[in-house]
Amino acid sequence: MSIEITGDEQSAHDILLMLKQWDEAVASMDIQALADLCVENVSLIDVSTHLTGIQAYKQLWRRYLPVKAGNIRVYREGIKLIAQPELAVLHCFSKVDQIDAIPNLEVFWCRTTICFQKVEQVWKVAHQHISMPIQLETGLPILLSEVS
Repeated sequence: MSIEITGDEQSAHDILLMLKQWDEAVASMDIQALADLCVENVSLIDVSTHLTGIQAYKQLWRRYLPVKAGNIRVYREGIKLIAQPELAVLHCFSKVDQIDAIPNLEVFWCRTTICFQKVEQVWKVAHQHISMPIQLETGLPILLSEVS
């Protein structure tokens, strides 16, 4: 996994540590831990939804409880993190998939942008934007290997 950092190195380091907490919360489907890592008015634009507010965010994650329970983790590739002392933006390709040795080819990589805000000296997720890159001609997902 490659990580390209631009800007404030300490802020970037702190955000990457926070992302480990985030990934652990996703893997265990700990919705409260995810919510604790977000600002109260967090917003999310996903492939299928647009929401604002921590309660709506928690409700979205509750929908995934039966689907994603078990042996999962967050995968990221091509991380680019632009960090300043109070605000930061991370973009990458990501997916949540099984931990097993055989990648699930039905779980496609998404483009992900996460905006972070420092609130009372703690980094929080303020906004997420997740989209599925598709080929306009065919409507099929673009594979990570096809992205330069």
